[in-house]
Amino acid sequence: MHLFLSLLLLSEMTLLFALVFSSSKLRELITNMLDKIVEGKGGAISLPVVATLTVVFISMVYDAKGVWTEDVVLNAADEVLMVNLVLKATLMGFALYLALLTYGIHKYIKGSRPWEAAAEKKSI
Repeated sequence: MHLFLSLLLLSEMTLLFALVFSSSKLRELITNMLDKIVEGKGGAISLPVVATLTVVFISMVYDAKGVWTEDVVLNAADEVLMVNLVLKATLMGFALYLALLTYGIHKYIKGSRPWEAAAEKKSI
């Protein structure tokens, strides 16, 4: 699970860096790819996936809070399990945040396209 979430975070960060700091050709390619995902069946698939990740994330945070608020002394095995749970919850929270950030940047870039088209028409 840690490897999957780490790879997910790495791919989302790479996608964000490519959207923000890349040339216009690569940005156009990534934006078109994201448009195809949103327009097709990807939107219908991604919404339940994000909802499931959110529910699992909330469950992990609730479990971690339940263990920390108890007035019992944790042994070493419980502490290791707790750290593992917190790590999974943190990685999942960052993944959800980066997905939201990717959506916002994609929407911003898509919304700024008419301005670019109008500027090109005026310069011609």
